[in-house]
Amino acid sequence: MSVKRIHIPRRIRRLLKPLGWLFGQMVRLRRWCYHKRIFRSWRAEVPAICVGNLAVGGTGKTPHVAYILSLLQSSHHPALLSRGYGRQSKGYVFADHVSENQLSASLIGDEPLLLHSLYPDIPLAVDGDRVEGIQKLCQDAPATDVVVLDDAYQHLSLKADLNMVLTEYSWPYFVDYPLPAGRLREFPSAVRDADMVVVTKTTEAPEQIRKEEWRQKLQLAPDQPLFFTSYQYQDPLPVTTPARNLSLEDIREVILVTGIARPQPLADYLGHHFTVAQHIKYPDHHRYSAAEMDALNAEVEDHPGRVVMTTEKDWMRMQEEILKKTVSSLPVFIIPISVQFLFEDEQLLFNQIIQKLC
Repeated sequence: MSVKRIHIPRRIRRLLKPLGWLFGQMVRLRRWCYHKRIFRSWRAEVPAICVGNLAVGGTGKTPHVAYILSLLQSSHHPALLSRGYGRQSKGYVFADHVSENQLSASLIGDEPLLLHSLYPDIPLAVDGDRVEGIQKLCQDAPATDVVVLDDAYQHLSLKADLNMVLTEYSWPYFVDYPLPAGRLREFPSAVRDADMVVVTKTTEAPEQIRKEEWRQKLQLAPDQPLFFTSYQYQDPLPVTTPARNLSLEDIREVILVTGIARPQPLADYLGHHFTVAQHIKYPDHHRYSAAEMDALNAEVEDHPGRVVMTTEKDWMRMQEEILKKTVSSLPVFIIPISVQFLFEDEQLLFNQIIQKLC
């Protein structure tokens, strides 16, 4: 087992640990109040599957939500409800009620927009109030027989029928601390409410993974299934006219542009296939400005032969109306990613989900 902690100076972490402990205790008390029915949870009329985590960002929720949707759409009528993190709109927004040319990351968030582009026939809504949101979503999409909740593990007012908790292979929750000393939203003991745990972005081969050791460190009960997944990067996909006029063999140098939580694995992958001349990093969910795209355009013009590569999520944010003219003139490629379950556990996962839905 090889895990790492993101470095925070020891002195700073020591100062922040008491605040993290206090924060963790407050969140633990809140969860306890729901267990004891001091606070009430509401259950939707249709089954709900929650894909969440204990940490703040970076565990790969969006590709796993996409995977769950792909599993369900062949046998059910799923819908998706998300908070729509990073959007500028307020309240409930149902994607099908918005014209295609008005649908944007600023309206529904980059991750929901990406999922909508991947599964346009699956009803999608965003709402910070998950209880109200799921009721409105089921009214707007009455054929829905299961709702996938994106990042709702801490939304205890809505009781999910299945809770899937994700944790990253290189930064699992058992080596982390509650905010602000670390990035945990609550203590690791909160995983007891999960129906299954998925270790994401696994970099080791299956035969090198000690599952029982992981189970112990993750504090899992015997009846909590444990899955491991890895990312599969696909070939770069051209998304603008200048890029479509190129073949991958024509690419000499790459400018990688990312606004995601941890872009280094993507940078490492591209480095094995191309010359990454520059990596422009922005914070997760960064809203690109016209000035930034103009600067990127100037960089490409100054270095003929360079192309821009970015993530699917970043591409969603680059399609804002104010950016379209500049971005469309750039040779932009996106790197699609997919999720692969290790140990051939896809069928086991599907069986677990169907069992909860029956």
